[in-house]
Amino acid sequence: MRKVNVLIVEDETEKFEQFSAAISTFFERDATIERAETFAEATRAIVSTPYDLIVTDLLMPRRRGDDEIDVSEELIDHLGASEANRLTTVVAISRFEEVVSQRQTMFARAGIFLVRYADDWRTCLNICMQKVSFRTVYDFVIVCALELERSAFEAVSQPGFEYGGLVNSHGLDGRELRISELSGLCVLQPRMGLVDASITAARALDAFSPRLICMAGICGGFSDQVPLGTLLVPEITWEHQAGKWNADGFDIRGFQEPLNNDIQTTLNQLILRDKELAALKSKSHEVQVPQGGAKMKPVTSGSAVIASEGYAKEIKRQHGQVSGVDMEVYGVHRAAALHGRVLCFAAKTVVDHADEAKGDKLQQGGAILSARFVAKAIPVVLAECGGAKTGRR
Repeated sequence: MRKVNVLIVEDETEKFEQFSAAISTFFERDATIERAETFAEATRAIVSTPYDLIVTDLLMPRRRGDDEIDVSEELIDHLGASEANRLTTVVAISRFEEVVSQRQTMFARAGIFLVRYADDWRTCLNICMQKVSFRTVYDFVIVCALELERSAFEAVSQPGFEYGGLVNSHGLDGRELRISELSGLCVLQPRMGLVDASITAARALDAFSPRLICMAGICGGFSDQVPLGTLLVPEITWEHQAGKWNADGFDIRGFQEPLNNDIQTTLNQLILRDKELAALKSKSHEVQVPQGGAKMKPVTSGSAVIASEGYAKEIKRQHGQVSGVDMEVYGVHRAAALHGRVLCFAAKTVVDHADEAKGDKLQQGGAILSARFVAKAIPVVLAECGGAKTGRR
């Protein structure tokens, strides 16, 4: 379980202390609580920092020293426009019965709980905290298409890494992982492929509200771009099967999902510090890890296993620099993009060249290399791209 990140927007110290005490008691002090005393402070926080729960007043000074004003409409607008908090659980508590009565419909339409301070505000707040406690569980989620890829994390030996037990939650097949203070879940898809990857990632995002979602495992590669054993981190990905067949052949619709620039920079620098991944290539579990180094290159995804040189060449024509082909990455990237407030990356090892010589000789070692890199990258990406404090998405 990770810490819950809470914002209390309240200028009255007595009310702030009551709300803070109730939250700390409910979460057994496993919560990080921040305070905004003015609307300007609240706006900055709502725009810049993701929270699991926001408790807010309706009347407050715009800036320190100003008189209190009703900021209901502006508050709703800022919450709705915030990429970081548009899905956050919010409860508004006000002393003023008239204001609550006037704003009830507006807040209900925005999906915000609104209650009078004189009423049983603790009951409403407890309901909201229960909602948060069911959804806020892990800092990161890793999606794997094969048990081979998930079990590869057992071979991760970095300091602070723990390979935990199996979890059945929200119908998802998970295994708990821990990286120092970060808690995570490695989710196994019911089946391989783009559709299951998309649905599994979307369900995990809704169920667990992670700060980061990523994918680990193995993939195919193109022989003129990458040797076997290369770890590929997709800088851009798309579905190679999307398009239209006509009399002249296949007309691709290459809708692409690029890697976030901050994440790309962070991962590229991580690779440059150890381009040959020497630190990850021990012989744990008596498996020889491949020796291909790491690269950031375009990768394309499709629902079918590719074991044909001719079809691989056809895919290659879609993008001159495409280096890898897999069955899932685009689905995970797309789910993250539609979710809108989560960090996302993938790292897969090339274990075949998507041709008739396709085999499984490098699969276990490739999966281990990917697992080790992902475990190493997760805390770095979260620290540099998603806020260094544990408990922030």
